[in-house]
Amino acid sequence: LTDLPGELLELILCCDVLGAADIGRVSCTCRRLREACQPRGKVWRERFRLRWPSLLKYYSHSESVSWLEEYKARHNAGLEAQRIVASFSKRFFSEHVPCDGFSDIETLGCPSHFFEDELMCILNMEGR
Repeated sequence: LTDLPGELLELILCCDVLGAADIGRVSCTCRRLREACQPRGKVWRERFRLRWPSLLKYYSHSESVSWLEEYKARHNAGLEAQRIVASFSKRFFSEHVPCDGFSDIETLGCPSHFFEDELMCILNMEGR
């Protein structure tokens, strides 16, 4: 892999059969592959686009974005949203929903569109 031209290497790393964990492992092997998988580069942007295509509308092409950090933030927001939704039936089984019932959502510390996107994913899952 390290002997391939940069453009070809980037195309291989952007392949949709590779996951985020695969890219992380590849980037740990050597300096050349770590540079190919840089956080602000095309590889992590493509990983983000493949996983959450509807979220790209929130980003400008001119701004410098650490796609690795955005990927991590969106992934963590998704995990937190799933945890919160799983706790709903226990907390809100009665007809009365407490005023502070959704305070954990308000204090997530991530962009609201990350949480909204995860809720839409949960709603559109088969078997729900």
